[in-house]
Amino acid sequence: MSWNTIATDDVLNEFTPAEQAQLQNIQGGTGQLPAIIDKTVRRVRGMIKAGGNMLDQSAATIPDQLAEETIALARWQWLSAFPGLKALKTDERKQASVEAQKILRAIASNQPHRPRVELPATVDMTSAPTNAVALVRPGRRVHTHTFDHLAET
Repeated sequence: MSWNTIATDDVLNEFTPAEQAQLQNIQGGTGQLPAIIDKTVRRVRGMIKAGGNMLDQSAATIPDQLAEETIALARWQWLSAFPGLKALKTDERKQASVEAQKILRAIASNQPHRPRVELPATVDMTSAPTNAVALVRPGRRVHTHTFDHLAET
């Protein structure tokens, strides 16, 4: 597995040839797709980073394990941009988008058994956000003079 980009053809290939022709006949229909893919990829990368996972150095790549989820999200968002395309907004496509969102939320969560994301070949060294907050709490005093004899046997 590796990290790759999602192209407009990756999303268009999810449609039948008749559906592709219908989408391309809409004025400006395919012109919106690159921007939608870019926004979706940034969202997926954000969810990966929020879960404490590492990202690839290239800002346009996602792990292959999340390609289908990214395509499902981009496809549904693209179809939602056209109110007149109710025939293309099938329940299966909507459900695929919902399932993709669930997977991404699980990856971004702080749960111990969350799905892990594959490591990239070239890691972006930007630190991930953490959910820990350091607070000074009143507590017991520690007397360090008792530590002096711990190393003795």
